[in-house]
Amino acid sequence: MAATVRAGGHSRRLEELCRIKTERLDAVIVARPSGFALKSRSEFPPRSGGVYAFWWTGAFNVLRQRQKTLILKGPGGRDVVLDLDDDWLGIEAGNPVPVYVGKTADNIFSRLGKHLLLGKPKKVVQQGRRKTTGPTASCQLRAGIERLFPRFQAPIDLIRENIGMSYVVLHGDDQAANRFYLEDLAIGWMRPVLNVDVER
Repeated sequence: MAATVRAGGHSRRLEELCRIKTERLDAVIVARPSGFALKSRSEFPPRSGGVYAFWWTGAFNVLRQRQKTLILKGPGGRDVVLDLDDDWLGIEAGNPVPVYVGKTADNIFSRLGKHLLLGKPKKVVQQGRRKTTGPTASCQLRAGIERLFPRFQAPIDLIRENIGMSYVVLHGDDQAANRFYLEDLAIGWMRPVLNVDVER
């Protein structure tokens, strides 16, 4: 089946994406003697393609301990400094704060595992305000949380206790365009801090 776009459905899907399915990722992450793992029999999140969002659902006093600036590599290699103030995050509204939006063609559950790098309990990014490449191209949530909270030594615990998740199932190649546009719409509307990139 060919990919197609149903433009009228994007606002409804965005509304669904804003409905948090779990307030804390500890609902799906289990502690084991050797570290952490995803619950293998969990039905959350689904093993289907779609668009997903991570939200800060924890205490705002912890969120306020974040790094307040981040340095990105900009045009011509120039430093671009981002001021991650409370207004950008929308803290004053008192609602969960979107931190990252992503998409996957095949398996949201598997994609969550790649975001978390549960096999690496220690920190995986260098400390500092400069946004650098993470150890993989798929661990944006884990690497981003470590950059925002460089003083916290247990990143998985911080994620388990403070990050929630929502998703919209859009499975299969025929949904490729809808996944693309919904992700872009959600990023533009929600302004999740870990999605920010700048021109090269």
